[in-house]
Amino acid sequence: MQKNAIVVFFLLVIMILSDCNNVDENQLRESVDTSANQSENREGKARILKVSTDLEEEYGWFIIPEGVSTMTISAEVENVETILFWITPTGTEPWGERTLIDYDIDGSDGWSLQWEFGDKTFHDHITVQALGSNGVTQAKESFNVHSVDENNGE
Repeated sequence: MQKNAIVVFFLLVIMILSDCNNVDENQLRESVDTSANQSENREGKARILKVSTDLEEEYGWFIIPEGVSTMTISAEVENVETILFWITPTGTEPWGERTLIDYDIDGSDGWSLQWEFGDKTFHDHITVQALGSNGVTQAKESFNVHSVDENNGE
């Protein structure tokens, strides 16, 4: 009986030490993950967290109703020095045909653009391009815009 108690005690100690070892490995893994995220953050890479507009979205396109002549585009970003706002026609490989709408170099009031486009008709992409404060990185995000002529039902 005493021999069985010693074996049980020995197995119990091994199980406890094994669990402690797993906890240490998990803590080490979490520590490495946290360290990697912090070092990525320290690198100052440009990141776009969110792009939004004051237009309604329908089937993946932001719709510009008849009679609307302005839109607001906003971006939530990290590690950014300048935001460029581009318009590009739809189609294959259109980036070379882009036109600069405007830019924002002062994020103290938020990164945004109030664009007065007049009576322009759209079936285009708008791209928000963030230039990193580290002078090297950039990020970009696009969304689609389409004008609707309520008389023609488009």
